[in-house]
Amino acid sequence: MKDQLINRLSMLILVLSLLFLAACNYYKPIPTSPSLSSSAKTKEIASQSQRTFIVRSNQGDFLLKNVNVRLDKEDITGILESIPEDHQTYIKDEKLTYSYDSKTKPVLQELHIYAPLEPTAKIGSTVTIPISSIARMEIIERDKKRSTTNTILLATGVTLGALTVAAIITSAGVANDVANTPTPSPTPIKPIEPEGMSCPFISAHDGNEFVFQGEAFGGALFHSVARQDYMPLPSISFGPELRLMISNERMEHMYIDVADLLLVEHSAGDKVLVGPNGNLMRVHATGKPKEAILNGQKEILNRISELDNVFCSFNDIDQSSSINELIVKFDHPGEGKELGLYLNLRDSPWLEYIFEQFMSKYGEEYKAFEKEMDTKSTEELYLWQEIHQVPLTISVKTTEGWKEVTKTRFVGPVMNREIAISLEGIDLKEPIIEVSFKTGFLYWEIDQIALATVSRISPEAIRVLKPSIAIDEKGKDKLRLISELDDQFLEQPVRGNKAYLTYQFKEFSGSKTYSAFLHTGGYYKVLHEFEGPMDQQFFSKYDKPGGLSDFSMRRYLEVSQYASSPAN
Repeated sequence: MKDQLINRLSMLILVLSLLFLAACNYYKPIPTSPSLSSSAKTKEIASQSQRTFIVRSNQGDFLLKNVNVRLDKEDITGILESIPEDHQTYIKDEKLTYSYDSKTKPVLQELHIYAPLEPTAKIGSTVTIPISSIARMEIIERDKKRSTTNTILLATGVTLGALTVAAIITSAGVANDVANTPTPSPTPIKPIEPEGMSCPFISAHDGNEFVFQGEAFGGALFHSVARQDYMPLPSISFGPELRLMISNERMEHMYIDVADLLLVEHSAGDKVLVGPNGNLMRVHATGKPKEAILNGQKEILNRISELDNVFCSFNDIDQSSSINELIVKFDHPGEGKELGLYLNLRDSPWLEYIFEQFMSKYGEEYKAFEKEMDTKSTEELYLWQEIHQVPLTISVKTTEGWKEVTKTRFVGPVMNREIAISLEGIDLKEPIIEVSFKTGFLYWEIDQIALATVSRISPEAIRVLKPSIAIDEKGKDKLRLISELDDQFLEQPVRGNKAYLTYQFKEFSGSKTYSAFLHTGGYYKVLHEFEGPMDQQFFSKYDKPGGLSDFSMRRYLEVSQYASSPAN
């Protein structure tokens, strides 16, 4: 029976994968650097001569045929024609979904040139477009990342992860040690749920394309909890000019307050990380843990010792409490070292789902609830998170007992983040260092924990770069809104909105080694449309300290039960 169930689940995974992959192809308009000289622009356009040229002008949009890029005169000539239907995908994409199918695949061949034309220009006219008059160019390419299964899971809140987790739960046996079974980002099986929550996506240009780096100011769902965030940018290409993209990939309204680059020059062998409070530190791992026990009984050392995408997921179902605590032990390396912790972790995608399910119980009263939350103080909203054990609370054992070091708040569920926690000034107990990680049921996923030596980087050694250019996906200037932390926000109200940021690094030297971090701030609102009356019975049961965690555990068990039911 178990084998039959696993086979049935595997077939469902395969069928759904094929359906979703067939339906989700995305393109992306990639703007060329606005700081290029006319000569450089001419050469770039000439290199794209095999593409379909679309002219976006004050006289309308045209297809440009018989294109001739003249390097000596730095201009383009051609004949204006009407744009065929199969080349109008991007032009008509008012909601900026950036999706295409087999019939509209020609969009991937396009080069869009934004330039003014003479008032007499019309279909059939031969035109000459000076390169110097081009305000913006966009090359359309396939968005490989959004067109993958991972992005499908993100964009739809789908059930593929749930089916995978169901198969694992079934094969391992629900009554067995689920906490010791690798748990790939679970989502509910049935029914297909609405989209989840996220936050602004940050991508860095690696010299060829924009590469996703992570999510900014996660969990800042209301203006009153707008916060600052510090994100490593390991993929950014260093040079005289550095480029970032901030994008809205969900049904959300983003409010972005600032976007400064923090640069640190260091030795080639050094690793520079940032702490939850924004302190930059040089980090050298010194010791792996010798023991890792979840809830006083489950040994999970192998899950947090290496970077292998096998997580401690805080999802122990063999205890009555939904609150999970991991105790990790290290050998003390001795006196004279400034110690800290290295962590590689993320919010669990399951937490994103549970939050949305919790909020959906407000039904049509959700808008009123949202307005009420906007009037709350930061302290009140953080207290709500804390009584529900949402942060990852990190404590260490001292000579006087347990001492809380920090509460790590959201870093985003899409990509792991490396962070450093300083233990400076704490009288650690010897000869064994004990560290506690405590949170609600399946809220966090930790891939690796290590003891490290850390040294703070002085503010004088940090170079701050302000963006010199900030334009949105339509080429509109947004620099004023994102230059300072001043409660003046660059808004991204629609999925598909993008901001392209350019930074000038005049002191760049190819013989030196750098690390970069994005200092940003803001908040976002999830565009929910819940229906029906408020579920009073649900809130009477779960609107209490730890209630969200209890609900998370109950829902997880429901998924497990559904997965192991012979009827499914």
